[in-house]
Amino acid sequence: MFAARVDGATAGGKGLRGRRGYTDWPPGPPVNPSTACHAAPDTGATGLSRISRALGGLCHAVLLAVAASAGPSALGAVPYTLGNTEIRQLPPSANGRSYTLYIGLPSSYSTSPGRAYPVVYITDGYWDFHLLVWETGNLVVDGQIPECIVVGIAYSGDNPDVGTLRQWDLTPGYDPYAGVNSGHAADFLGVIANEFIPFVENNYRADPHYRVLGGSSYGGLFSMFAAFERLGLFNAYIAVSPSLWWRSGYIASREQDYARTHSAFNTRIFMTYAGGDSSAIRDTTRSFAQQIRRSGYTGFASAAREIEGERHSGTKAEGFERGLRFAFAPLAPSPSALADKGYGTRSPFINLSTRGRVGAGDNVMIAGLVIDGPEPKHVLVRAVGPGLSALGVADALPDPALVIFDSSHNVAAANDNWGDDPAVAAIVAASEQVGAFALAPGSRDAAVLVTLEPGAYTVVADGVGGAQGVALVEAYEVLP
Repeated sequence: MFAARVDGATAGGKGLRGRRGYTDWPPGPPVNPSTACHAAPDTGATGLSRISRALGGLCHAVLLAVAASAGPSALGAVPYTLGNTEIRQLPPSANGRSYTLYIGLPSSYSTSPGRAYPVVYITDGYWDFHLLVWETGNLVVDGQIPECIVVGIAYSGDNPDVGTLRQWDLTPGYDPYAGVNSGHAADFLGVIANEFIPFVENNYRADPHYRVLGGSSYGGLFSMFAAFERLGLFNAYIAVSPSLWWRSGYIASREQDYARTHSAFNTRIFMTYAGGDSSAIRDTTRSFAQQIRRSGYTGFASAAREIEGERHSGTKAEGFERGLRFAFAPLAPSPSALADKGYGTRSPFINLSTRGRVGAGDNVMIAGLVIDGPEPKHVLVRAVGPGLSALGVADALPDPALVIFDSSHNVAAANDNWGDDPAVAAIVAASEQVGAFALAPGSRDAAVLVTLEPGAYTVVADGVGGAQGVALVEAYEVLP
């Protein structure tokens, strides 16, 4: 539980103070400032009486208990303050609910009065606001993102039922899983567009030309809903372990409807899922990432990544950090290749190879290749025969040919003589990148550079005209 208290005022709000220690999941929301311990003037008293007046009656009782059990050294403990943060209690919204905004201001905010900052809006601020504040600070230091304002959206009240409230607000339409306590994402998005964003941009130096929306689980689902529901409201979206299974793939259906009538989609979308997520989240995130990429929109950028070794909540730290880099790539003071194309497609796969003899008839070489994850991979595949002779291999296949079949037995790629491929220059560059030994110009070795969608593939190496001999079949991942 994170205990918040009123701290020194900054630009119109209150700072966040407290300590966080998770004893269960999900953690509760911060204590409402109206019920937290409030500071009182120091009248010059000393010892425990001064501390008790400063912290109020409730904290006095706690400190007395601590002092009695732990001794005088315990009196030196003070709450941790998250600097440059404010709490803003808003009046009841159009949907009848009361919300609180947590505001995180960049370190230069007070010293750069003429500067406007892009804004990151994060759902489930009671859980993730602190994480986003720390992560944006680290990325700013590294030049990966510009300084920005972080806005965490939370519910007001002493002890709000966060589970019920977020399910109501963050889900688009009815799903039998949740029943009637769901399905009001459109109303909530209206509150964000018509109340939260104007409030932030009227009270802070927020740049209205660049906004980012992020969320996890239901929050990730909501981010994807917002991308298609209110075009242009945000410039980029971060969806960490999104619940895209909702309503049997409703978001995927929305994207298909959009693609029928639109060729452009001027936004950036970053998605992650955890290796330990449920199969429903893993499968729907992978599928949607592939679907939206195949739509071929102009002005659109997307990436997706599996966060290995994590579960549904543990994935948030890496997911948001990588998502922020991707979302802010166009504004990065010191851009990194890892923040854009190729960044979401990296994996432990580097190379696989097998050597064997190609004989007569059906005695061909067959290798299996599986592309896993949510993204396609650029793959260099080679069937080497003459190239082996130069390495001292006896009885090398004089003229190999290769064919790559997908799981439906369709030909994904094929080649006979690699020098005849229109992409011969790209094949040479890819071979150098992955460290493959060079093939002699004009040799009868076979090679192809191809982009393969996730799925299972079969590589077949045969001898042209019934040729026989020893061959080497190789596959390398090539980073763009």
